[in-house]
Amino acid sequence: MAAHVGAVDQGDGCKPANSLDVLMKLPLQLPRIPRPWWFPVQELRDPLVLYLEAWLADSIFGADRAIIPDIEWMNQVLLTVDIVNNGKFAEITIFGQPRVQNRVKSVLLSLASRHRQLRARAQKMKQLEEFLKAHASGLHTVQHPVA
Repeated sequence: MAAHVGAVDQGDGCKPANSLDVLMKLPLQLPRIPRPWWFPVQELRDPLVLYLEAWLADSIFGADRAIIPDIEWMNQVLLTVDIVNNGKFAEITIFGQPRVQNRVKSVLLSLASRHRQLRARAQKMKQLEEFLKAHASGLHTVQHPVA
């Protein structure tokens, strides 16, 4: 039996190949993600990757990521969203034509900026409510009769 590239020595006479040499000779493997019929396979070769905080990814895509198919269809891209770094960040991979990748990246970053602003505003409103409640309760204890 002739040895082939990447053969592992299992006692059948094949010699182990240097794994680095084998990897360098193999063609680049495309990612194994489900590809819709409308998506060209050659656009899987050069993905654009960006990272956002995990809470932003949940805000943009939904906790169950239900909006991703709609974004993919409207923009003719494929998206993968993976939580990394112990749940602190989300890795967003965008597959598609470079100009479309950049457009989707721009839209996602704009949405992230808007969600950050909304969160900061909500925190400020909560602080204001707490301040007003504390201030109002202080006024109720020291009431002066009006003549």
